Formats: sequence, structure tokens, C-alpha cells
Amino acid sequence: MKKVKLIYNPMAGNRNFRYYLDQFIEKFQGVGYEVSVFRSAQEGDLDLGVEQVINQDYDLLVVAGGDGSVNEVINAMMKHDIDLPLGIIPAGTANDFAVHLGMPADIETCFDVILEGEVKQVDLGEVNGRYFINVCAGGLLANVSHEIDLEFKNTLGKLGYYLKGIEQLPKFKPIPVEIKTKEQVIEEDIYLFLILNGKSAGGFKKIGKKASITDGQLDLIAVKAQPLHEIALLFIKILQGEHLADENIIYLKDSCFEINCLDQSYSSSSSDVDGEKGPQLPLQIFLHSQALKVVSNISNV
Repeated sequence: MKKVKLIYNPMAGNRNFRYYLDQFIEKFQGVGYEVSVFRSAQEGDLDLGVEQVINQDYDLLVVAGGDGSVNEVINAMMKHDIDLPLGIIPAGTANDFAVHLGMPADIETCFDVILEGEVKQVDLGEVNGRYFINVCAGGLLANVSHEIDLEFKNTLGKLGYYLKGIEQLPKFKPIPVEIKTKEQVIEEDIYLFLILNGKSAGGFKKIGKKASITDGQLDLIAVKAQPLHEIALLFIKILQGEHLADENIIYLKDSCFEINCLDQSYSSSSSDVDGEKGPQLPLQIFLHSQALKVVSNISNV
């Protein structure tokens, strides 16, 4: 008999996934799976659920939660050298990586997709020793998901992120950075940078429209410091996916980046790694090509 391990975060998104547990078990048992379930009891304990598959002959690992939950599970898989296909149920707020994989918003439909979808070998990013599947970001908006009240976040969803970000604008100080690739060095004052593996971040589906999780490269997008009224115009371009050629955008593709702050007196906030608090600058970012198996609902990821 095949075995599947379901790991879920009951606090993710609107907290409704628990109402689908019986449907999940029924669906997977119906096609011959033995189902084991791990429920996260507190922040940071999803690693314990992943540990339960070690040397237990599982065929499939499924995580239900947001991007942060997916990140935690993936880091545990890499830590314990677990090479199982990962199915992702978008039960969080933004669910950027699940959207990139074409996973439907309807939870029960996701069960069918995981059972019938194609397993893809995809790239992983690493920043200062921590893995990320979708994005590593810094600067303006990067700490929104860490500061926003959980009830506010769950009630307003992605709108909550945007409202918190607007609140930051008037007091935000540009970051003087040095961006290094294998071939060039760029020094610039910026408001925000994103190192993307997937195409979207924070619900902005077209922000990394040229990115692919199978191309062996990461996409860097940085917003140069500029007057606030110009940011509004750039924001419209970002929504439309027409920002990459803008003069106020730095756009690079490479398999590794180094980002340093040029002002030692600058009070740097932490980075964001798949929606969770990440390390402070300097950052060393690397790509691991085809390091993870995931279930995808689309052929071209």
C-alpha cells in the first residue's frame, strides 16, 4: 500500500483547512493510500512532521498552508535529505508558489490535482544557509508579513499586506546597496529588492513574469529610490507586468547574487524569505538546480 503524509498548519489563511481533513483522507484512501496526518501545534514545529517520514517508506508528502509553511517543510526536507514528491495545498494568504504551480484555489480540487498532476524537478534558492522556494526580498514591504496582526491578515488577506505597505511609504529610507553577480557589480540606492525563483510575490502575479523554477537561474528585481509620485506610476506598471524595462528597475538573471549594504550606519531591517523573517544584509544567494520534486498542475513552470 502507498503512503502519504499530510502536514498542515491550522493557523494558515482563513483557518478553514481543518474542515477538509475527512475529504482528504477519503480521497486518498479511496485510491489506495495509507494516510498519516501531522497538525502543527505551534510556530516552527512543521519540521517534526517532516521527521516522521524518515525511513518510513512514504511515497508522497503533502503540505497545507501558506508560503511560510511550504518554506518550513522544504527546509526540513533538505535538512533530512528527504527526496519525496511534495504536493502543495494553498491554504495560506498569498500562496504565491502554489499559484505558480497552477494549484486551484478550491481545496477539494487540489486533492485531485495532487493525485493526478505531474511531478516536476524544480530549482531551489538558498540565502545565508536557508532555502527558499519562491522569493527572498528586502527593503520596503519586505517585513510586512512579519509585522501585520494575524487576525488582520486572515480577515483582509492580501489586501492587508498592501495596506500595511502603504503605511510604511512616507517614513521609509532608501537602502544604499551593492549588488554582485558573477559578471558585474551595481551600486544603487533602492527601496526594494526581490530575488525570485517563482513568478509572483505578495500576490503580485506578474512581478517576475520571466522567472521559471526550472531554468537554473534566479531573477533579481530592484526598485531604485525615486520620488513617491513616481512609485505610484511604477506600481501600475508592476500590476500590468510592464515594469522590467522601466529605467527605475534593476533586472538581472543569474544563479548567484551577493547583496551588501554600503552604509554601515544604516539600520537594516531583516529580509523576507517566502513570507517569513529572514537574515539581515549582507546576503549570499545561490541556486540549487532541480533540487526538489513538486506536483504541478501545469506543464511549463
